[in-house]
Amino acid sequence: MDIAIFQEIEQTTNELIDLLSSANEKELNKIPFEGSWTAAQVAEHLLKSYGVVEILKAPQTKTERLPDEKAELLKSVFLNFSQKVKSAAAILPSDDFIKKEELIIALNKKILKIKEIIETQDLYEICEAVALPVFGALTKLEWLYLILYHTQRHIHQIKNIFQTLKTNKNEISKSLSEF
Repeated sequence: MDIAIFQEIEQTTNELIDLLSSANEKELNKIPFEGSWTAAQVAEHLLKSYGVVEILKAPQTKTERLPDEKAELLKSVFLNFSQKVKSAAAILPSDDFIKKEELIIALNKKILKIKEIIETQDLYEICEAVALPVFGALTKLEWLYLILYHTQRHIHQIKNIFQTLKTNKNEISKSLSEF
């Protein structure tokens, strides 16, 4: 087991769950500005993206390269907050109202599966069945780094959504008090 990636994923996913738990269901489903996802939609997008764990369960091929060779590239792409990244269609969120409790339960189930991969799989195997544009085929360890950095990216986005909602609420309150 790779203790470092386990701890990083645990810390990051705990932050995600705590952040989502801190908001009420209405806030989670409120659109902060035109063209934006809600915080719940961002979380649903993450939930769908965590489906990659099913690929990681399958036996793969041992790699001849460093198993974390692409980790820094993944980090530079996913943690570059000034660059917009278009989502794959398969992991786009729905436009439906998303129930907070159901969302958090589903996320926790997927997070447990991710941790199980870390504990039980050979992370140095390469997943050749799925190659990503730009990155190509990733090792299981690199997939875990992708999950980590993708989650961190969207935690940043959710925090921005909550801040925008708070700012908008304060501006409305201020306008009403001046009225």
